[in-house]
Amino acid sequence: MSDGPSTHVGQARHLVKSKDYEAAVTVLREGLEIDSSDRTAQEMLGVLLFRLKRAEEAAIAFRQLTRLAPRDTGTWVNLGAVLNMAKDYKRASDALRKAIRLDKSCGVAYYNLAIAQKGLNQVKMAISAYEECLKLEPTNTQASCNLGNLLLEESRFSKAAKVTQAALEHAPKSAKLLRLQARVTTAIEENPPANAPLGRLVNEKELAQSQKALVRRRLSRAQRNREREFMREMARELRHAVRCMVPLLDEALPKQMHTLHMAAARQDSRNDAFAAFDSLVATMADLARVRESVTESVTAIKIQLNKTDSDL
Repeated sequence: MSDGPSTHVGQARHLVKSKDYEAAVTVLREGLEIDSSDRTAQEMLGVLLFRLKRAEEAAIAFRQLTRLAPRDTGTWVNLGAVLNMAKDYKRASDALRKAIRLDKSCGVAYYNLAIAQKGLNQVKMAISAYEECLKLEPTNTQASCNLGNLLLEESRFSKAAKVTQAALEHAPKSAKLLRLQARVTTAIEENPPANAPLGRLVNEKELAQSQKALVRRRLSRAQRNREREFMREMARELRHAVRCMVPLLDEALPKQMHTLHMAAARQDSRNDAFAAFDSLVATMADLARVRESVTESVTAIKIQLNKTDSDL
């Protein structure tokens, strides 16, 4: 490896200042033909090709750089970013996971990993990766915008609002964030939360057809009051169960799956995978308990209705 910047690197830098990028690329390639171990020239070549949107050539340059500096986190991040540009999301994901293994505090690696996972249609994992990026880089406006847009696509409007508000505290004049905030506000206004604890359970036609069964009911006022109180109590229990279920499905489970995916990619014998698996098992057990609670409440409702009208 060269001890310092080569003559070709110096010439290329001068050409870049003059915005003669194509000439700079030519000079760097000439230098690398003489000394293929010149990491500075290789990196500069990759960056220039990236800026020129010549993704395939840039990927070749950065892949060569990973051979020269396999323990350099930035090199793997750059390779992942270039592969994302080329829409080679699988290889981009692999490169970025290597970067994260080298440095778990590299926010830009998580940012680019999220882009790759979105490209692979792994939306929940992409959301988790953006969240990791923002833990490390809370002022990363673009990560906040991308995360907010993904949450909107997933109809997670309240979470999108929280992400946008937190980002605006760091960049209150950001045009991108203000536009996102407007979209989130509109989405919330157009999609008010359902009053029912489990949302709409039947469509309008099915509900209309069921009305004929209700006509046959002959309950006294006392019976109706008792049934109304019973149904209210069951609704409270269902609402409580669903509230417990939502964060498990929306937050805990995707993050644990993401951690397991990362641990599996490492192919090592450290305890990360075991800890993630234990957390996943615990989450599944919690979901099973919530499911049991919901089942019991629904069964109780059916029994009560059967008592008051067996034809229902």
